[in-house]
Amino acid sequence: MPKISRIIYTTFLLTVIASCDSEEKSKNTANTDNSKSEHIILINPFEVPEGKLKESIVYWEACRDFLKEQPGYISTKLHQSIKDNAKFELINVAVWESAKAFTEASQKMAKELGVPPTEGLKANPSLYTIVSE
Repeated sequence: MPKISRIIYTTFLLTVIASCDSEEKSKNTANTDNSKSEHIILINPFEVPEGKLKESIVYWEACRDFLKEQPGYISTKLHQSIKDNAKFELINVAVWESAKAFTEASQKMAKELGVPPTEGLKANPSLYTIVSE
């Protein structure tokens, strides 16, 4: 993997991990009733560079294949916008047993995946709990 791609990839994963760690800490200190949700939901909208849709999906599939083998993984689905020129052309929705399980799996993936991210692909991940149905 070229050095610049490795830097971009590492930055991307560290952003995901930091975002999820800070959300878990703030959820743990907030006075909210999370009893309606036993799992953590990752919602990750992607800004896909023009002409890079197929490459971005292949990259997502490599990440999915790695993560689904990790403890705490439950499921994931990748959604594609039906609107032309949508800001977020792809959106990943994944279910994890806990924020800790997701964070640990993401850290492991950052070290071991070995597949470079799509150049220019921008992720916007955040972890959620269900509060109403």
